[in-house]
Amino acid sequence: MYPSFAFPACLRLLVIWLVHVSRLSCDACPSPGGDTPRSGEELTWAVHLNPPHGPETAEALDALADELSQSSGLENRGVIGELKDHYLFAYVGDARCHGDARRKAHTLFTEHGHVRWYSEQKLLKRSKRSLHFNDPKYPQQWHLHNSDSPGMDINVTGVWERNVTGVGVTVVVVDDGVQHTIQDIQPNYSPEGSYDLNSNDPDPMPHPDGGSDNHHGTRCAGEIAAVSNNSFCAVGVAYGSRIAGIRVLDGPLTDSMEAIAFNKHYQINDIYSCSWGPDDDGRTVDGPHQLGKAALQHGVIAGRKGFGSIFVVASGNGGQYNDNCNYDGYANSIYTVTIGNGTLLLRRFNIFYVTSDWDLQKGTGCTEGHTGTSAAAPIAAGMIALMLQVRPCLTWRDVQHIVVFTAIRYEDNFAAWETNGAGFSHSHQHGFGLLNAWKLTNAAKVWESVPYLASYGSPAFKEKRSIPLVPGRLELNWNVTSSDLQLSGMKTLEHVAVTVTITHPRRGSLEIRLFCPSGISSLIGARRSIDMDPSGYMDWTFSTVRCWGESAEGVYKLLVTDSGDLSGGVLNQWQLTLYGSSWTPMEVAERRRLVEDAQGGQYLNSNFSLPCPPGLQISEQEQYTITSNTLRVRCVCVILCYTVLYCVILCVCVILCYTVCVCYTVCVCVLYCVCDCVILCVLYTVCVLYCVCVILCYTVLYCVCDCVILCVCVILCVCVCYTVCVTVLYCVCYTVVCVILCVCYTVCVTVLYCVCVILWV
Repeated sequence: MYPSFAFPACLRLLVIWLVHVSRLSCDACPSPGGDTPRSGEELTWAVHLNPPHGPETAEALDALADELSQSSGLENRGVIGELKDHYLFAYVGDARCHGDARRKAHTLFTEHGHVRWYSEQKLLKRSKRSLHFNDPKYPQQWHLHNSDSPGMDINVTGVWERNVTGVGVTVVVVDDGVQHTIQDIQPNYSPEGSYDLNSNDPDPMPHPDGGSDNHHGTRCAGEIAAVSNNSFCAVGVAYGSRIAGIRVLDGPLTDSMEAIAFNKHYQINDIYSCSWGPDDDGRTVDGPHQLGKAALQHGVIAGRKGFGSIFVVASGNGGQYNDNCNYDGYANSIYTVTIGNGTLLLRRFNIFYVTSDWDLQKGTGCTEGHTGTSAAAPIAAGMIALMLQVRPCLTWRDVQHIVVFTAIRYEDNFAAWETNGAGFSHSHQHGFGLLNAWKLTNAAKVWESVPYLASYGSPAFKEKRSIPLVPGRLELNWNVTSSDLQLSGMKTLEHVAVTVTITHPRRGSLEIRLFCPSGISSLIGARRSIDMDPSGYMDWTFSTVRCWGESAEGVYKLLVTDSGDLSGGVLNQWQLTLYGSSWTPMEVAERRRLVEDAQGGQYLNSNFSLPCPPGLQISEQEQYTITSNTLRVRCVCVILCYTVLYCVILCVCVILCYTVCVCYTVCVCVLYCVCDCVILCVLYTVCVLYCVCVILCYTVLYCVCDCVILCVCVILCVCVCYTVCVTVLYCVCYTVVCVILCVCYTVCVTVLYCVCVILWV
């Protein structure tokens, strides 16, 4: 029998032992504050395995994963998705022992020879994509989200939800200045892309005037890049882009200033938004002059590291006067993207946009009264900024092609749509249709650059043909053959331009149409009832894009009609110019299919990205202009400089004259003395030389004479000797001959005598 105190003592020992075991257990699995798991958190690792040997078969990798699981005490959760050599391991023990399990797993994975890589899994914070702007005027921005008329907006919210907001792109507003200090613009302002050409300084801040009219550029800037979620005013189309300003319209504008504006900071600024142009009065024919045209061309060649500056211009608000974009040289240039208000919605100009505004004079920093194509062009510039974010290496022609390929046909009573031979719909009122940010951005994501720009120009035809009155018409044709296009390689059209010189007493009565080889016609010169200008057209270029994508080969027809009552119109000259590429019509159709296939957003949702070339490093030259605000100062400086220069020149002339006179006198005296000395020296030298020559000549002559006399004497002696010898020889010979003859004669006579005597006897 146990003693009475035995049970309490045993109970106390049991309690002490349990507490001790519990403490040992806790000491074995320390859980510092940082290792205490949060509610619902599980300790897992992703491990990338290498097989022990041989090929990476699924069986070998599974066996290795099981072995690693057993040795580490972790649960093998299997392959991670479709990554065949990546496995997930989980700790399923006491949550208080996470610290010990983490250290043990770290040691095992680090030292194991077949673990290539491992990572402890952490909880990631993700939120559902949705747009909630606290900008108070955002609900009124119908062009961004039109809840009253679904589909009648630019369809940009889906692009924003994919973090495409224009980041990395700079848009410059070429206008009357940008007030960059207002809170909707200041965070996105780009001072390095800005300049004031009116005051010739780097700050494009608008200057208040009597009519409070210099807010135009600030409003356009707000449409493009107004900051979002700052509890102020509204939201820009590309609210993540940078915005710059070039102030050039607040004063007299020259061709040189315009040219500088088009190329100012063109390695910083990507898009130039120009919501201005010639007067929309139904009678003006004007556009960029020589320097402006050259600057536009230079911008698309050298801007944006060689990808080309994007020039967005407004088509104008002259529709109420039956005006036409072809009378605006900015709108019909091949280097610009022309935007009309009808391109975005209806053919009305009483539609207002909410945007930023200046806060100078009576401004509040926000307005609901921005209207017309001045408002439409910045919206298009913002959409192009979204395109350049997803595809920075789009060229200026790529942007034009994407606009053509993605524009949406909009039906109304004014459209009069026609489909050309390449399948593109075009309206003289709405162009190619509505711009759609979703379509533009998705197309840009998969777009590969178009081939180089090809061009062909016909001869300049000096017709001097009279233009008959209606119902008559003047028809001119030109056939472009494959051999004509062979040098340029052009296959399909982009722009078609016609340059004409026409004299007419009232040019508004003329209507000019161009027919492409497919048969589609383009009204390139519309009648304008209030255009009574008698100067006609002098080398004016009309253009059309209605033939975009069609074959360039074929007969082009120019048709000119005169609906007026004043005869005397004459077409003096015309020339056809084609612009296009080496794409065949089949390649154009194939690219259209590619663009359509990309509209599901699958490429915009993914990390898909086509490679981009690096571009060219083109330095920006220093540019200079004389502006209105600096003209007076510079005139004064010029006058002062002229006066000072005149005085300096006068003093210099007087000093020079005095110096010249003195020098002349001295020089004359010196010259006289020198001449005397020279003459004396020459005479002395001549005399000496004469004497020497005489002596030498005399000596030589004497010697020569002696030699001659001696020679003569010798010759005489020789002659005398010769004569004597000849004489003696003659005498001797003669004597001998005489003796011989005498002897012979005597002998003969004697013989003859003897013979005669004998005979006689």
